[in-house]
Amino acid sequence: MEKRRLERIKSVLARRQPDLTVIADHVNNSRNLSAIIRSCEAVGIMEVHWVHSEPQKEFVAHSVSLGAEKWVKLTYHQDIKQLILGLKQKGYSIYAAHVGENTVCYRTVDYTIPCAIIVGAERDGVSPEAMSLADKHIHIPMMGMTQSLNVSVATAVILFEAQRQREAKGYYQQMRLSPETYQEILREWTNCQVDDIVPPEDSLILTASASTPTNPIGHPPDGF
Repeated sequence: MEKRRLERIKSVLARRQPDLTVIADHVNNSRNLSAIIRSCEAVGIMEVHWVHSEPQKEFVAHSVSLGAEKWVKLTYHQDIKQLILGLKQKGYSIYAAHVGENTVCYRTVDYTIPCAIIVGAERDGVSPEAMSLADKHIHIPMMGMTQSLNVSVATAVILFEAQRQREAKGYYQQMRLSPETYQEILREWTNCQVDDIVPPEDSLILTASASTPTNPIGHPPDGF
């Protein structure tokens, strides 16, 4: 592997956010799911949870994802309740994107804590079961005649607010993976044994100030 590409992979991996994830609740359009994965990869998410009664491993539209699925783990689930309760046990807050009453603006919630964002299918939205388990229901303010965005667009809007908040706290300027997880994923991404892995603290040009948070990194997804 060329040194330049290896350094880029190291830099991208060093900015991954192991405690931010998306739950795609019965998103049954391959292009929408693929666009969601692409947006997740762009903000440093490591794992997307896809809840579907009959998941298909060849569901991703590669022309839309543009290879993002190589860098983001897509995990299949059939029981959304079990998934959400499992994330809550790990300390995650659950935010469900929803059009309706009793919601708060997506900009007002805290994405710097471990959290999962639930988005639903185009017609049905987030399932009632998932809604009942969510800690907060969030919406994107709409100023036009249309009442909602395409699910993949809505996901991107919310994720880039999460990125803004995390960047403001210096989360992209510090290593948030354990050294062991970093090395494991780097070997997987490069498809070879990498012997010259640099320590996490040298993988980025750290620009954090004294106010950079030193809280735990959260809970890296299992089995990446």
